[in-house]
Amino acid sequence: MKDSIHYKNCLIRGDSFQFAQSNGWIPRYTLMSDQSDGIPSHHDRLDKVFSTQNEADKFAVRDAMRWIDEHCRLQG
Repeated sequence: MKDSIHYKNCLIRGDSFQFAQSNGWIPRYTLMSDQSDGIPSHHDRLDKVFSTQNEADKFAVRDAMRWIDEHCRLQG
């Protein structure tokens, strides 16, 4: 995937990875927002494994959106 998505003043990038000796892909997203001073924040979901990088990235982006929604609700 490696595409960036803008969502509620944040930039999300699916950055899933594969362990060297594993066939599965671990979802990871990089999240940048105005509040983080442009410093990327990486979040890995080690409890999830997908068969393709695209599937893992799609999950990672949805997970990032869910996190943003919950975080904004708590801040608002």
